[in-house]
Amino acid sequence: MTIDEARELLRKADVFYANSPEELFEGDSPQDLQTINFNDTWGWASAWGEHVPDEELERVADLFWRYGWCGILYWCSERHEKMKSEFHDINRYVQFVREEESIRDALPGSSQRAYAKRVYTLGE
Repeated sequence: MTIDEARELLRKADVFYANSPEELFEGDSPQDLQTINFNDTWGWASAWGEHVPDEELERVADLFWRYGWCGILYWCSERHEKMKSEFHDINRYVQFVREEESIRDALPGSSQRAYAKRVYTLGE
């Protein structure tokens, strides 16, 4: 997947704060076209937008393709030193992707992973 394909996938999935320059509000930055809205994700009543630099677009798109919103949460958590949320469901989503990605790292082939018996428990 190219950077442009990744950007288009994420744009079509409505992952970013704004999908076109016309959707930007006065005072918004062009960076908002590649900024993920994490308001009320890591804490209640928090405003948070995470810009996705071009060099990270392919990784974010791959995580989104594999895991949906859980992959996006994982990417942001990893980017901020395994940051946790005050919400347990968010933390379970991130932990799920972290566990699955560790299996993908250990067993890069899909045939290997298909028959590998791996068990993990989500939650504290």
